[in-house]
Amino acid sequence: MRLRYGTNRPPPGGRGSRRRPLVAFAVLLTVGVLAAGCGNGNSGTGGSGSGGGGYGYGSSGPASTSGGQSGAATVAAATSKLGTILVDGSGRTLYLFEKDQPNQSACTGACVAAWPVDQSGGAPKAGGGVRASLLGSIQRGDGTTQVTYNHHPLYYYAGDSQAGQENGQGINAFGAAWYVLTPTGTVDSG
Repeated sequence: MRLRYGTNRPPPGGRGSRRRPLVAFAVLLTVGVLAAGCGNGNSGTGGSGSGGGGYGYGSSGPASTSGGQSGAATVAAATSKLGTILVDGSGRTLYLFEKDQPNQSACTGACVAAWPVDQSGGAPKAGGGVRASLLGSIQRGDGTTQVTYNHHPLYYYAGDSQAGQENGQGINAFGAAWYVLTPTGTVDSG
């Protein structure tokens, strides 16, 4: 025997009413993940590290790119499997984008989500092993200040989750390759 409800709708309290909270939860979860993933890119407050070559110069590492510049970024040199390269005050690897022009970033939008900029809230500081004369900064279109070294705008790679990682080395993305820099300000394509 089949009972009919007179419509093709499921009875109240059925499967359809349980879907709405799950969909809302999935949307909120996705927004949270995207917000967290897009928030890396500030060198934070920097200390003036000493003694070249190692990690841990006192900077708080990447933070939000939404204008949260709180202090001057520190750029230092560290020994890595690629040789001596540039890192921030916390030992996080810094990269250049071959598509950039001197003192001009070509990385915006989705590019900045994958390659957060090294921001500074003041004149960048030279840590151990780098030349202060090669440090500089540029003003970005969003009003933030990006650190440069030998006229190369500096970036982090979102795929580097901690100090000492160089997962962005040699990646070709957003129209050109990404490389670490040496303390002389040249590309290390090794």
